[in-house]
Amino acid sequence: MKKLLVIGLSSLLFLGACSSEESGDTSKATDSSNSETASTDNAEVKKELMRFYMAVPNTINEVDGDLNTFEQQQAEEILPEGDELTALKEAAASSAEEASQAVEGIEIPEALSDKEEDIQSALGMISESYDMKAAALAEEETSFEAANEKFAEADEIFNSILEEYELIPSSIQNEVN
Repeated sequence: MKKLLVIGLSSLLFLGACSSEESGDTSKATDSSNSETASTDNAEVKKELMRFYMAVPNTINEVDGDLNTFEQQQAEEILPEGDELTALKEAAASSAEEASQAVEGIEIPEALSDKEEDIQSALGMISESYDMKAAALAEEETSFEAANEKFAEADEIFNSILEEYELIPSSIQNEVN
């Protein structure tokens, strides 16, 4: 009888140990499944972030050609004079206003909703930068220094988001000039 009792208790202990190992394996499998899902979600967010990030300069480049022409000629110190300069400044100002409006119209994808506030802030700074450029073009001496600093602030915000997702920082400002 004692032998049966010992065998019975041993069997219960053995079965109990086996079942706890199985439930441990199940929780490990669940953890693994959850981490795979999170990894997949993170990869999708990265893809969407890169698509969005590249769409910003593409949107701006569609409308800022005259502004780029002015900035290039100013940098090379080959700006025309008189009526030609006035016409060039007016076209550049119009181009800057269009760029500001284009940036305001950029929609943030739902996949980036966690960063929407930061992204919206950066886009607002870029739009403000173009508004500052349009205003500067109305001045006798055209300086884009303050506008470029505002744009650089937006680049910093975007770069912090890119780095958070382990992506390489870049510069939208370089892409649009």
